[in-house]
Amino acid sequence: MRFELICSGTELLRDKINTNSIHIAESLSGLGHSLNQVTTIGDVAEDFEEALKDSLKRSDVVFTSGGLGPTFDDLTRECVSKVIKRPLFFSNNILRAIQKRFASVQRIMPEENRRQAFLLKGAIPILNKNGTAPGQIIPLGKKTLILLPGPPRELLPMMKLSVLPYLKKKYPSQYSETLVLHVFGHAESEIDELIAPVTQNKWDTKMTEVIFGILAHRSIIDVKVTVTGKHAPAGKKLLWKIRQSLYDLLGNKVYGENEETLESVVGSILKKKNLVLSVAESCTGGILAGKITEVSGSSDYFKEGFVTYSNEAKTKQLGVKKETLNRYGAVSEETAREMALGCLKRSGSDLALSVTGIAGPTGGTKNKPVGTICFGIAHTGGVRSFTKMLFGDRGQIRERAALTALNALRTSLQEFKQ
Repeated sequence: MRFELICSGTELLRDKINTNSIHIAESLSGLGHSLNQVTTIGDVAEDFEEALKDSLKRSDVVFTSGGLGPTFDDLTRECVSKVIKRPLFFSNNILRAIQKRFASVQRIMPEENRRQAFLLKGAIPILNKNGTAPGQIIPLGKKTLILLPGPPRELLPMMKLSVLPYLKKKYPSQYSETLVLHVFGHAESEIDELIAPVTQNKWDTKMTEVIFGILAHRSIIDVKVTVTGKHAPAGKKLLWKIRQSLYDLLGNKVYGENEETLESVVGSILKKKNLVLSVAESCTGGILAGKITEVSGSSDYFKEGFVTYSNEAKTKQLGVKKETLNRYGAVSEETAREMALGCLKRSGSDLALSVTGIAGPTGGTKNKPVGTICFGIAHTGGVRSFTKMLFGDRGQIRERAALTALNALRTSLQEFKQ
């Protein structure tokens, strides 16, 4: 089975981010299918028609998103009619639904919205409860053409309530499961080389198909494995075997799976060990505390955060010695250690995490260039510190500094004993 999406709209080629491919791909994965190709075109009739002809030749199911509105540049209905050689007809039922939509917000329907009441011959209409553009499911023998509006808030409910039930009935679903392992702080090429024995292995795929992927973002590497097949037990067994093989190679480099984040994993460990954390931040300016508190229930293990951006604040709030700042500087392991110890003392927490550094673009020196970040981790048994060189623009360095602090805390917690 091959599935394809054509996204139309000149704005998608200029300044608007298109998320419909993600939404449709995620919806299809629930049925054990994958989105094989996405094409984005502007509001040019000839381009759309050519793209649609090609898609219908190679794919079993073709989605379109966009171009179903009431204005002159909404060309999908007319272009589809021309390509599949089916006439458009006016639906009074659809018109009444559109009029009702306008009435619900106490507005009179403009005359141009009548265009949206035209359906392709043989189409199954999909009513739009969040807008005025109806969708259409058009059976084409063994193939299917599905026209959907562009706005995700309109497209998603149509997929869930109408499109997926239709596809499930017409096309047999199959087992499909995806595992994503998350790794932080390592190069993509390094991880790729480490897992090569798994990704290059010729797994027994007589009854299943295995697809591997690797993606780098924000210093995080996602190792993705998708197993599909007609028999769920065989697929689950194979996926578990691959998972174990990946862990054998990656070990503690993996911080979590699937929807887990560094902050949620750290939170789970803190909660399990019944520990309370506080943080002291300089260059990250509250980003670290913000990440920790993004997790629901974080009040169970997170007490407070100190944002001490100036030297005066470090001394006043955390007790960092002036002598330390004068001798070693605000960006130093010595300062990071005293920040962590001061945070631990003033908060009364079990653990304290500190970060101080130069996020740039100014402030760097020959000995301490932009991207120099120092960290401290303190608990009742002592304190340790380390320095990392992080790269990117100011925003990227601050983000990576917060993630580096969380990952260091994760590995420390795994060895922590009260």
